Amino acid sequence: LETLFSFAYTKGARIHSNSWGGGNPGEYDEQSRQLDSFVWKKKDFCILVAAGNDGTDSDGDGTINPMSVTSPGTAKNCITVGASENKRPDFNNERYGDWWPGDYPAAPYKTDPMADKPTQVAAFSSRGPTRDNRIKPEVVAPGTFILSTRSSMIAPNNTAWAAFPPSKKYFYMGGTSMATPLTAGAMGIIREYIRTIGKIANPTAALLKAAVIAGAVKLPGLSPAAEAADNHQGFGCVNVDNIVAPKSPVKVHFIESTKSLSTGESFSYSVRIKSKTGNLKVVMAYTDYPGSALVNNLNLIVTSPTNKKTTGNSSLENSAAFDSNNNVEILNIAKAAAGTWKIEIVAANIPQGPQDFALVIIGNVSSVAPTKKNPPPKKTPKKKSAAKSAPKKSRKDDDDEDDDDDED
Repeated sequence: LETLFSFAYTKGARIHSNSWGGGNPGEYDEQSRQLDSFVWKKKDFCILVAAGNDGTDSDGDGTINPMSVTSPGTAKNCITVGASENKRPDFNNERYGDWWPGDYPAAPYKTDPMADKPTQVAAFSSRGPTRDNRIKPEVVAPGTFILSTRSSMIAPNNTAWAAFPPSKKYFYMGGTSMATPLTAGAMGIIREYIRTIGKIANPTAALLKAAVIAGAVKLPGLSPAAEAADNHQGFGCVNVDNIVAPKSPVKVHFIESTKSLSTGESFSYSVRIKSKTGNLKVVMAYTDYPGSALVNNLNLIVTSPTNKKTTGNSSLENSAAFDSNNNVEILNIAKAAAGTWKIEIVAANIPQGPQDFALVIIGNVSSVAPTKKNPPPKKTPKKKSAAKSAPKKSRKDDDDEDDDDDED
């Protein structure tokens, strides 16, 4: 995959959409590793991957089976995109059970229309988690009866999901392969907003991932939705307005880490909330070292004005006190109290470090500022010359020493 990604990267692309995939469901394979490796080396390259269309209720219990996301969507450093339903009244008679009777043999999916509820995840959208229990997909976007371009090379009678009579250059298609480029377009808008309004000239893939997750909205649909994330829709459906056009008094703050962390270090921010008027949402994301499970483990901790601590992803079902599986952590605090909050990133274990990170903070926040950082490692004193008097430094010597200090 390095050849594929390198070609786009060298041409200046920083967002890469991939509507392809396959392999063993839930497995982290060589393609997943190659994707993670490329983003680890090129941390400003945001890769989106279709989750797949292998979601089924083959046992007829009324619930879509878990663990069907395929590679390279099982990678850690991409944004894996599932499909939600579109709203197309003209296709209300098109039902999952009629199109794929073996996959949806029983209610509710058997008789469920495929494009009548934008608040529902598409039945066919591949579900998480991965085999090492990471959240997948990250987000969902519309993926049923999407008006798409039609290749001039295909057979004249090939109408995909449905024909589009006004023009032979378009037809209706569906799948996570439609949801993924829609999300890639959204990422382009978000990236430009961060560059122009957020004043971050070259945002990392981690910051873009944190932003799209922070703006996502959970869908109720047919499947129960956990508070933070679930196997059906990840962190929710893409909503660009929540990032680029938040409703007053809500503001969005974008943060790229100024200090990479080693094991045992931490970095914290002081967040001032004006009044108790809404939620405080905090999303931390980072590009992890290649490997099937989480390698570098950062934890998100948010402390309220009354000193109540809450850990990232703590609302996930069966979650531990700290999440040691995912390189994305989120906290959505309802009716956040006015006062000073602390957001802390703690490096629990960083064998391949140091590790940088990105944060997105949404709420009625008046200010965000760093509060502390661990002291830098002590420098080993340089041995003095045996001569009675040291030679006078040149200007280059001074510059070299200044550079050493700046690196700490």
